[in-house]
Amino acid sequence: MGRIISIASGKGGTGKTTTTANLAIALGMKGQKVCAIDADLTMANLSLVMGIDDADVTIHDVLAGETDIKDAIYSTSYENVSLVPAAVDWEHVMKADPRKLPQVIGSLKNNFDFILIDCPAGLQMDAMNAMLSGEEVILVTNPEISCITDTMKVGIILRKAGLVVLGFVFNRYGRSKNDIPPEAAEEVMEVPLLAVIPEDPAVREATLEGTPVVEYKPQSPGAQAYIKLAEQIIRIAGWKARVMY
Repeated sequence: MGRIISIASGKGGTGKTTTTANLAIALGMKGQKVCAIDADLTMANLSLVMGIDDADVTIHDVLAGETDIKDAIYSTSYENVSLVPAAVDWEHVMKADPRKLPQVIGSLKNNFDFILIDCPAGLQMDAMNAMLSGEEVILVTNPEISCITDTMKVGIILRKAGLVVLGFVFNRYGRSKNDIPPEAAEEVMEVPLLAVIPEDPAVREATLEGTPVVEYKPQSPGAQAYIKLAEQIIRIAGWKARVMY
């Protein structure tokens, strides 16, 4: 039975979409059957990052009651990885009902080893519906105190809502000498540090090329960090949920 993991943060721009895409592909490389879902209904970017920009059917159509979720699943060029894309036009945004996300995403649980949900940032209704569609959550933050504290608040609320917080990804570490150290961030977050993703030009280059870095430059520091994250998630996802509940 598959694990449904929300990728969440307290602020936009922390790297949730980049983390979702690279983690999905890295898990696929490890032989896991993965479905990545773009649940950021107003600022959809996951499909562009993963190379599908001409989808006829999207999560918005499913949430509007116009089609079944299985019709919105697309194969990608990456081994073992599928994608449910989102639309980018306002007409689709207006007709989609985000309250249906938990039921729609939950229906895929038995079809994949991992379902990764790229969630909107913050605690607004669309973000909460996306995050609460998961059973477990990975938080993504940057090494800035305001970002860390906002993401900590999201983690607290999600734990109270019944999700298992697997830990957090410390993204873009090393871009400034004023960065909060990982150990200090872990003390503030009060959840395990899963991975430190270093500031890496290859990640930006990969984004410009429309190819996640684990495929674009798999030996780069950023790619290696995402691959290690995938190995960590395979070990703890599900096991931690069974121990805690």
